[in-house]
Amino acid sequence: MSGAPKNIVWIASYPKSGNTWVRFMACNLLYGRQESAAAVGVLAPDLHEKAREILEGAHAGLVKTHFAWSPDMPLAERTAAAIYVVRRPEDVIVSNFYYAQRSSGAAALADSRKAFDEYFDAFVSNRGDARWIRLGMGSWDENVSSWLEARHPFPVVPIRFEDLASDPQRVCGMLAQLLRPHSTAEEILAAVENSSFRRLKEIEDADIREKRVGIFYKPYLEPSIQAGRRFMRQGSVGAPELTQEQRARLGAAFAPLLAKLSYPRG
Repeated sequence: MSGAPKNIVWIASYPKSGNTWVRFMACNLLYGRQESAAAVGVLAPDLHEKAREILEGAHAGLVKTHFAWSPDMPLAERTAAAIYVVRRPEDVIVSNFYYAQRSSGAAALADSRKAFDEYFDAFVSNRGDARWIRLGMGSWDENVSSWLEARHPFPVVPIRFEDLASDPQRVCGMLAQLLRPHSTAEEILAAVENSSFRRLKEIEDADIREKRVGIFYKPYLEPSIQAGRRFMRQGSVGAPELTQEQRARLGAAFAPLLAKLSYPRG
C-alpha cells in the first residue's frame, strides 16, 4: 500500500501520559474552542475505540493511539507525522493505578497501601502495566523508545508531560509549528486557555452531568463516577505516593532511557 495518502497525524503515548490533554489542545488550536470530550473524540478519534470506523472511513488528520510504533500498526502506511507525549514513569504508575481503580471499582489508595505497592511491584517486574502489554502497547520503555528513539520516515514532535504542566504555551507553540504554522500568538494562547487542566475538569463535570458519552463519561463507569473517581484527577508531577526505595528501584529499572530523556533517577 505504498500509494496510500500520508494524512494521519498520530497523538501517541503510553497510557496515562497526557494524551487527552494534548488532544484537547490540538483540537482547540485547529478547530476552535471545544465544549465536550465527545466532540474531540470525533475530531481526533481513538484508534483503540474506533478502529473499524477509522480504517473503513475517510478520516484524515489527528488520531490517538497508545500502540508502540510498528510498521504493522493499523494505518502505519498513512502516517504523515506524530506527536509523542512522554511522562516520567513514577507519575505514569500512579496515574495508571488510579485509572485501574476507576475502571474496576477497586478500593482507593487511601484505603489500601498494599494494593498500590503490589501494583508498583508488578509494573516494575513487567516494565509496564500487564494490561497494556497484552493489548500491544508494549512496556513503558518499549513504547517510548519505539516512537522517540527509532528512525522514522516522518517527523515526530516529542512533548514532555512536565512541560505541558509548567509551560503549556511553549508546548502549544510546538504543536502549531507542526499542525498550523500560521497560528497567531492570540490563537495559541486561546488554545492553551481552552485546554487548561481546570477547563478539562469543567468539561468532564459537564459531560458527566449531561451523560455525554466520550472520554470522560461512559455508562458502565457510573459506580466509579458516583464514588467521585474522575478521569482528570490531578495532572500533577512528582508522585508523592512512591517511597524512596520505590523511586530507587524505578530509577534503576529504567536507567538508560531515563538518562536519554534527561529525567532524574529516583
